[in-house]
Amino acid sequence: MKLIHKLVLSMLLAPAVLPLAAQADEPGHHGAYLHALADLRVARWLIDHRPGDNWVMGRSEQIALAEIDAASREITQLGLDVGKDVYREERPDARPDRRGRLHDAVEALERARNDVSQREDDPRVFGLQQHAMQRVEAAKHATEDAIRDAGY
Repeated sequence: MKLIHKLVLSMLLAPAVLPLAAQADEPGHHGAYLHALADLRVARWLIDHRPGDNWVMGRSEQIALAEIDAASREITQLGLDVGKDVYREERPDARPDRRGRLHDAVEALERARNDVSQREDDPRVFGLQQHAMQRVEAAKHATEDAIRDAGY
């Protein structure tokens, strides 16, 4: 009789436990991809939004946005490949300090790069991780070019 109770209980609990197991990361160390995505969202917003109506976005800012978008796609794929829930909202590491939106965007991009470059134990994603870091770095350089272009 106890065996039947155990079987019934395990069949009832299995649907509740399986979704939790499906959300777990692959074993090993992985980059902080969710933090990186949050920081990239902050950087993108800072670059894309400027006070005033007469602003025309410069070429460097356009390049930075394109690189951020590409990096976001690659980091999302990295997260999916290692079993992260990439659709869960994460708080950004970056804390804008009012030095200027482009300076704050550079800081957010540096934090995103640090998050992506953390130790990764899954050899299947090494190449994608390196490429995502290059994209973030390219976005950072384009943002620094935009700062120079603006004369800050």
